[in-house]
This record gives sequence, structure tokens and C-alpha cells, in this order.
Amino acid sequence: MGDNDNYKKLRKPYDISLPFFAYGVLKPGEIAYSRIKDLIYEKNEACVNYSMKHRDGVPILFSKEMDFEETCGYIFHFSDGDEAYKTIIDAISGNLYKWGTIDIGTEKVNVLFGRKQSNGSNDIEDPVDRKCYCGKNDPLFKEGIQLVKENLGSGIFRKEKGFFNLQMNYMLLWSAIDRYCKLRYYRKKEHESREELSKEKVFRKALNIYAGGKHYRPIYNTDNLFKNVFDLSNPKYCLNYYYTLRCNIVHRGKSSHSDIDLLMEATEDLLNIFEYMLDDAFGEE
Repeated sequence: MGDNDNYKKLRKPYDISLPFFAYGVLKPGEIAYSRIKDLIYEKNEACVNYSMKHRDGVPILFSKEMDFEETCGYIFHFSDGDEAYKTIIDAISGNLYKWGTIDIGTEKVNVLFGRKQSNGSNDIEDPVDRKCYCGKNDPLFKEGIQLVKENLGSGIFRKEKGFFNLQMNYMLLWSAIDRYCKLRYYRKKEHESREELSKEKVFRKALNIYAGGKHYRPIYNTDNLFKNVFDLSNPKYCLNYYYTLRCNIVHRGKSSHSDIDLLMEATEDLLNIFEYMLDDAFGEE
């Protein structure tokens, strides 16, 4: 995922006094729920007769009501509608969504419909996910992370061409992290999303649990030779260190024994850190 040159930010809905129907990443137990949960004074489960599909793995709701379709989520009542809707539009893509209103029982609620709904959207194959979105089943968060774990435990990285396998797995891990950042923060530039990640308390906690006491050697950017150090007192430096290592393995075509050892240790630590963050993000109710 590259930086988004077509970045578009939504305006707030017309009536911010209305409750909000959440069916995607903002639901309880989903990746961006923590951003809004403190502004909710009441939440109730609800289902609507609208179909949900996905575009690039992100759920979108179609705006035509259909008797035999059902999408489940939550109705949120906010203590501060202005701040809540400001937070919502800061967390989602204006390129993907537009505002609408629907009636759920006796309540009128704001909802995010997909923009240009048929363009690039696909059916959700799993019937359970099609009715009730579950972000932790995302292939990168589930199968991708599991593959890296299995490969780390297999000894494959110490065999012939092992360094190339290790590079591929580190890149796969970073693909999952980039997706996490995109879904949780949605910033125009990737480095802005990574910076948001480095500010999180859970990242700092995981960093100290799994990388506390580590003394990685300094590494240098391949393009400007900037020195990167791993400094636990500054989480931003630590995340930049892991990311610089990612960039370097893309651009460097050779390796040494010290490169393998460093990349192996970094992959293990970053995997543990990221799994800890995923468990926290998907565990908030």
C-alpha cells in the first residue's frame, strides 16, 4: 500500500444528533473501535436488510434495501455527536464511503454507504462474515501471520537460500502491519500511519515486553546513509528501525551472517509485538 494521492476526507453528516450504525472496523471488537468507544454512552446490537460487500477487504454497505439480505452491527448513541463524527471521518476513507440515513425500528440513524458501490466491490464468501464483519479473519492477520510463525519455528531460514525466505517473511509481516495501520488510522501518508502506531500505549508496552533489553546494532538507510538506532526510550525510533530494516532488505542484494542474525531476531520480536497489538485491538468490547 503506497501513499494515497487521491486521499479524500468526508464531511460530517447533516444531522450529528442522530445515532450511528457501525457495521465495519468501528464495531466493538474491531480494529478501530478504540478510537470512538469513549464517546459512546449507549450501544445496541441491530441488523438491517442491506447487503455488505468488500472492496480491498474493507466492508461497504450497499444503499438498496433488500428483503433477503442482512448485515449486523451496532447502533451507537454518542455523548458528544460533534466529536464522535469528527473521529469517525478521521478513521475512514472518503474515497470509499458516503453518508446516508436509514430507519432501524423506530430510530433514524446515520450510516456509511459505499461510494460507487459496484466499482471494485466483491461478494464476501464466508456466510458468517457476509452477515457480520470480522476483521481478525483478514487473510494477512490470520493466515499471513500464522505462516510467518510456522516458518520461524521450522528452521527454514538456516538452510540454503534461507536468507531470501527470511526476507520474504519479514516483508509479509510488514504487509500485515501496513494493513493494520491503514484500517486503524487511515492517514494520507504511510509514515503518518506508522507514527500513530508508535504513539499507542499498547505498542510501547509490547515493545518493552518483547524487545526490552535488546541492543540491536545501528543500521543505515540505503539512500541517504542516515543512522538508525534502536532506543526503547523513544518508540518512534524503534518502529523506524524495524521499517528501515524492511526498506534495506528490499534494496540490498547481498547478505552476511550478521544480517541473517539481525533480521531473524527482528522478525521474531516484531511478530510478537504485532500479535500482542492485534489481540488488544480485536479484544476491545
